Amino acid sequence: MPETLYLIDGHYQMFRAFYAPFRDLSSPTGEPTKATHVFCQMLLGLLRDRKPDYLAVVMDVSDETVFRRDIDPEYKAHREPAPEDFEVQFNRVVQIIERVGIPIFRVPGFEADDVAATIAERLRDRDVICYLVSRDKDLDQLLSDRVHIFDPTKDEVVTPESLVTSKGYAPEKAVEIQTLTGDSTDNVPGVKGIGPKTAVKLIERYGTAAEVVRHAAEQTPKMRENLEAFAERLDTVRKLVTLRRDVPVTFELKRCRVGAFDLGAALPLFEELGFKTLRQNWAQLAAAAGGGAEPATSSTGSAGAGQDRASGVPAGAGLLFSLEEAPSNVASRYELVDTPEALEAMCAELRRAGRFAFDTETTGLNPVHAKLVGASFATAAGRAWYVAVRSSAGRTLPEALVVEKLRSLLEDPAIPKIGQNLKYDMLMLRQTGIRVRGELFDTMLASFLLEPLRSSHGLDALAQGLLGHRMIPITDLIGSGRKQISMDHVETARICEYAAEDADYTWRLGELFEKKLAGSPVERLFRETEMPLVEVLTEMEHNGVAIDEKRLADLGTVMEADLERLRQQVYDHVGHPFNLDSTRQLGEVLYDELKLPVIKKTKTGRSTDAESLEGILEQVDHPVPKLLLEYREIFKLKSTYVDTLPKMVSRRTGRIHASYHQAGAVTGRLSSSDPNLQNIPIRTALGRKIREAFVAGSPETVLLAADYSQIELRLLAHFCKDEALLEAFQRGEDIHRFVASQVHDVPIERVTPEQRSAAKAVNFGIIYGQTAFGLSRGLGISQTEAKAFIDRYFRRYPGIRAFIDQCVASARRSGYAETILGRRRPIRELESQNRQQASFGERIAVNTVVQGSAADLIKRAMVDIHRELEGSRVDSAGSTSRAEAYTARMLMQVHDELVFEVAEASVEREARMIREKMMNAIPLDVPIVVDLGWAKNWLAAK
Repeated sequence: MPETLYLIDGHYQMFRAFYAPFRDLSSPTGEPTKATHVFCQMLLGLLRDRKPDYLAVVMDVSDETVFRRDIDPEYKAHREPAPEDFEVQFNRVVQIIERVGIPIFRVPGFEADDVAATIAERLRDRDVICYLVSRDKDLDQLLSDRVHIFDPTKDEVVTPESLVTSKGYAPEKAVEIQTLTGDSTDNVPGVKGIGPKTAVKLIERYGTAAEVVRHAAEQTPKMRENLEAFAERLDTVRKLVTLRRDVPVTFELKRCRVGAFDLGAALPLFEELGFKTLRQNWAQLAAAAGGGAEPATSSTGSAGAGQDRASGVPAGAGLLFSLEEAPSNVASRYELVDTPEALEAMCAELRRAGRFAFDTETTGLNPVHAKLVGASFATAAGRAWYVAVRSSAGRTLPEALVVEKLRSLLEDPAIPKIGQNLKYDMLMLRQTGIRVRGELFDTMLASFLLEPLRSSHGLDALAQGLLGHRMIPITDLIGSGRKQISMDHVETARICEYAAEDADYTWRLGELFEKKLAGSPVERLFRETEMPLVEVLTEMEHNGVAIDEKRLADLGTVMEADLERLRQQVYDHVGHPFNLDSTRQLGEVLYDELKLPVIKKTKTGRSTDAESLEGILEQVDHPVPKLLLEYREIFKLKSTYVDTLPKMVSRRTGRIHASYHQAGAVTGRLSSSDPNLQNIPIRTALGRKIREAFVAGSPETVLLAADYSQIELRLLAHFCKDEALLEAFQRGEDIHRFVASQVHDVPIERVTPEQRSAAKAVNFGIIYGQTAFGLSRGLGISQTEAKAFIDRYFRRYPGIRAFIDQCVASARRSGYAETILGRRRPIRELESQNRQQASFGERIAVNTVVQGSAADLIKRAMVDIHRELEGSRVDSAGSTSRAEAYTARMLMQVHDELVFEVAEASVEREARMIREKMMNAIPLDVPIVVDLGWAKNWLAAK
């Protein structure tokens, strides 16, 4: 059964709520609340009745910046500003959504529909049905067997089939029809005199809007005149009504898991707004979901019955500490620093304090492109300053002066510093020339290590959950939707209140987490690995990586030709052209015309996803499914990387600056976005071609790639202590061939390729809970053969079986799995009465130990290499202790691989240092092997 993701069109549903035919409502303080109440009632019904597995909200950013304005300046030009009451309620709804932990996705320059279209596109090959919660006709073009529209007002689901029934056309014709009709609400005029019914008939006859215009002479004189007048706008209108599916949105499905939301966090807000009945119903929903109907206000004693064993907090409360532990409320003294004298006084007080928290305010979310608006500092609970640097509404200080005065404080290694998501602020300051140094403490990372399953580690959520304080929402300052402004247009006095509060509560959280970390099992991991890594990632993101845009453009041309070739081959086999991207048409071709076997069905009919196509090929040797799989692979790579990477190049640096995330994967693995480097395939020829476009940035440098070889297998051998495996690694054997010879009891030189493949599949699969069914599917053998091989494997290597059993038993006993450096991952699934969930928990227990330890290893290596590189530069500049500074700059981390840019003249010397640091990052009972190479591009360096 596919899982479900519900994507709520935030602005659309808020306008519906605002203009709903109900009486006006207001809170006890007089705040208008009708739209807020209607929206939250819709959200309650959605969660309670539809029971989604995942939920998120998509929103517009600003009509002024949307790319469609570049196509047509008149786009949405005549829309009236939203009423003031709407903005108040919209901001309140955003606050509720954020408090609960529901992700909001919005991207500057794009509309919510484009973001939704992109998310749906990315999930096309996942076993997930995406429901777009809206009834905006613009979304009709997205409908497929994996994308439906849900109208909560009518409790109605729109599918491709029901669209044909209700409107008379299929989703693939929606753009053509809307091109003819235009969209009056967005000020996009279509063909004069052509409405939806006429458009449907014309498109049914001619196929496309372009063909309708081309056959204008066949129409009535008046329609002919109107079509001819429209001809020159046809392409423009088509672009305006076509949704983009390549928006650079950072999207992770796991962030949208409903089970991770803190539903109870909305209850105080409903109390404040006077929503008595809604609050009561919501509390029941929260209690049923295990989210805590009421927030915890106290705790007693040590962890015991009813408390989470991994964190020692009341089960379901979602709190690390009781509010009694939080610093007591104190009067706040926030100062606006907008004169040189005030700046001098603040700097003197920061130095006297000897420790401070800091935060930056900027013009945007991307520190590579944003400008500094100001910075805030705190030295005690309630004592904070805001230094104003950039604003059109208040006195500010010159950035050069502020940088000059702050540099000695921020770069002083003797002054400890606290921050929330420090990497962002350090990157921002790096653009001004300041390199933050000293003992660092990141409250976001402290929260993540202490309670990795917490739904949000953001400042607002932590302040509310741990300190009982509601932070000023950013939307109070910059607004939202069409009226959203950037921070440099807000009055400095208002920014001061907001920014100083951020620094103040970052300080308070720092004090709180310091106590919790002291003597805890994760303290050493935090101080010796995660915090030093912040500086490494800051430099890595700052460095960026160069790409060869021409090579990508040439590759895009080749891929487009390949796509067209594949389309024609499919048409030749089928006997007629059709839309390969239309699930309905494809289903009719595969199952009705070609009579291929139906592998699985969804709620909307016969599936045509990748799994189904592969299933068909297991039963029938037919060319069309093979061609379709190849077509989809090329299409996905082209849209995700080849077409998108050039758009990510910074105009300032000429390089791509990916973002790396420490507080994401609970195993401790780093993830990246914009772009997601981890997902660039290496096993396919096209994937390798994409890597070829990542290049050295100058003629004097090369890219050096250093990759741990079979590191998870080596860690498995280290943990299980199986003598045969340990000896094989010590001898440098081909481990897969060695295992095959042991399991099949044949000399190593007589192992067949098939036997080696089976051994390799089990070697790697064992970490992820490989089953006989999975092995049989992967190798194309019977389940009986697969089970026999796995049984022989464990008989030959009893140490591995014992290690797996020990991992599961330890996790059941303690409630968590632990990595080599002490990272702990709570595993609630082990307590489930559902056998499937419990089995999943067992796999997590093993996977966390091995994969999480691999993450520990590469992080330690990154820290060690960074220190060596920085140390060499300091030494070479200040003494003669080293002959020459290293030139290497760390650019990327992808799985078990590090990529550097190095001066070609010194690459051999620097490669030796990098290999040595990677091999010795954490001592193991087996040799650590690092495959290393260099060249002008990433692919050739492998």
